[in-house]
Amino acid sequence: MDIEIIIQILCGGYKGEAVSFEEVERKLSSVLPRLPVRKVIMGWNPDRKLYEKTAAYLAKRNIELYLWLSVFSETCVMRDLAALVDINGRRIERKEEHEGEDFSFSCPGDRHNIEKILDIYENEFASIPFSGVFLDKIRYPSFANGYGPGQGYSGVFSCFCPSCLATYEKENFDIARLKSALARLAFGPASGPSKSYPAPLSIREYRGNGEYLFEEEALASFFSQKSRVISESLKSICQYFRDKGLGIGLDVFAPFLSPFVGQDLRILSGLCDFIKPMMYRVTQAPAGMPFETGALLRETNCSRSQSSEFYRLLGINPAKYPFDLDFASRDLAGMAASSSCPVYAGMEINRVPTLAETSPGYVAETIRAYSKTGVKGFALSWSILDAPEENIIAAEEAINTL
Repeated sequence: MDIEIIIQILCGGYKGEAVSFEEVERKLSSVLPRLPVRKVIMGWNPDRKLYEKTAAYLAKRNIELYLWLSVFSETCVMRDLAALVDINGRRIERKEEHEGEDFSFSCPGDRHNIEKILDIYENEFASIPFSGVFLDKIRYPSFANGYGPGQGYSGVFSCFCPSCLATYEKENFDIARLKSALARLAFGPASGPSKSYPAPLSIREYRGNGEYLFEEEALASFFSQKSRVISESLKSICQYFRDKGLGIGLDVFAPFLSPFVGQDLRILSGLCDFIKPMMYRVTQAPAGMPFETGALLRETNCSRSQSSEFYRLLGINPAKYPFDLDFASRDLAGMAASSSCPVYAGMEINRVPTLAETSPGYVAETIRAYSKTGVKGFALSWSILDAPEENIIAAEEAINTL
């Protein structure tokens, strides 16, 4: 089976020190002879010499280097970006760190934010011989990006800044209807469990590839508005990089989680050369399927019966850990079938205590299952630098037996 591999290297945040080229070279020298690697994604610390040395090293081996570029999060440390505003008119500014990433989000609909983010690329990265860019954090906050106890919902129900309000007015989106719906759903830390609907968010059906049916039409309309904002912003960003002759990859949530952060995977797959859904089954951090699902149920004030109904509607066995592989494979297969570009399944190969407790068995079973879903290959994540040798051996053996 002709499977391609992409590996990711997190070389440091926008501020602070980057990892050394010697560390990168040691890992690549060990991994590249053993796996069919076609691309290396590295970012996003602005250490030009590191990228230049890595690009030269990879060019000799006919492997492309993509810049891992965080877009609507992290970039606030480099430029003064307009913050998100929640449905009550409050600026969302809290920073939340996971493994050195702050997960503070700026408004994706503000054109000045986009100009400033692209200016970061021009000033820090444009002179480096990248083959392409890999755009990360192309979303709104999720239910897991809490902005105070019991307030993860505030990041999801954003943005209501002047720029976004103008867009909603143009689209005839009724904010009052949304507020009424949220009141019926009993959101907020002081609220008890909502008894209005059998499942959270008034969900009544999941059709796959991120498509839900809601009883509350205002929620369906709002999530559609958010995905439109992200898609339109990404169109201009992707065109900017297309004009520079660069390839484009996109980092996205697992399909069933994508609508809540403003990602319409069908549309986004038409903007890029490849797309990577983060199908992380053990990650207890943002984008991890168990982590994000737990946050969704918690922040929507679900009762036990509503949580059970949510799992039933999706076809998830909540007792399985790591996160239900059968469901994840079905969700991934649905995305691959409707994608306009090659899909590379994102899976953890690194090991981070308490956050990503991977094992060789986990790596092998995930590769075997995801390889049957129609994907082009795998994006080994989060960072190959933190991947233990036994996990790399497991990946190599599993891929060689496909």
